[in-house]
Amino acid sequence: MIYFLLFIQQLIASMTHIVGKDVLEVLSPSLALLIRASIASVSLLILVTIRHKKLNLFSGIAAKDMLRLVILGFLNIPINQFIYFQGLHFTSPANSALLYAMTPAIVFVMLLVMRGEKANWKKSAGIAIAFIGAAIVMFEHGATFASEYTKGNILIFIAVTAWSLFTIVGKPLIPKYGALRVTAIHMLFGTILFLPIGLVTADLDNIPALSGTMWLELVYLGLIGSCVNYILWYYALGKLETSKVAIFQNMQPILTTAIALIIGTVILSPLLVGGGIVAILGVLLVEKG
Repeated sequence: MIYFLLFIQQLIASMTHIVGKDVLEVLSPSLALLIRASIASVSLLILVTIRHKKLNLFSGIAAKDMLRLVILGFLNIPINQFIYFQGLHFTSPANSALLYAMTPAIVFVMLLVMRGEKANWKKSAGIAIAFIGAAIVMFEHGATFASEYTKGNILIFIAVTAWSLFTIVGKPLIPKYGALRVTAIHMLFGTILFLPIGLVTADLDNIPALSGTMWLELVYLGLIGSCVNYILWYYALGKLETSKVAIFQNMQPILTTAIALIIGTVILSPLLVGGGIVAILGVLLVEKG
């Protein structure tokens, strides 16, 4: 059952790349995230209140864990999601999904530094190969910031790094408070932390002119792409090892590219395909090691 839920989570994440790209054709990253985060936070607050029958969201949360939840919120909204939207504005959903498949390798490198985990030759070689593949994808259109694709890919890679750290930092909280509550609290903190940036940089005058289709896409990003997606991710982290959950990120480039090809929004290049294969092979080698 847990693996089926992870598949659903990856399907949601894959669709998020495509829907997010469509939204960013109309809205600025700041306004798109401001609406997405607001929808997610309000929805989660309502859901937790109904589920636990309590108005006090923070009841029973230890002070040290409260700080960790604030850090999680900061890593997720102002860092991961904001930089992700900035990058997705320039690059393609397929590139974005492929770079998110780097999560297991980045998680392992972080655990190597933070906890002193041992790296044998397979893991070391896998990390090197995965990063080479990611570099091929990142610099697919040339190693220059004059290329919007390169700029977008680098920003996505930074977002993936924040997502990987977010995954590690949040895992210890799941057994204590549950995936739903952890998601709701950190999302609320993240939204509050993003508000000063969002309100200053977002073009709020565009909100009344949004079409019904655009609102549906924004509701998807907030309700499904944030709420359901993050709850399933943290629920899986509460049941499995971090590395086993992270390896499911390898499904994203396959699912995203397949969906994008079906709806005709992506053109595959030899460097994208080649770099993607190299990156995924490297990640798989890390897991096998």
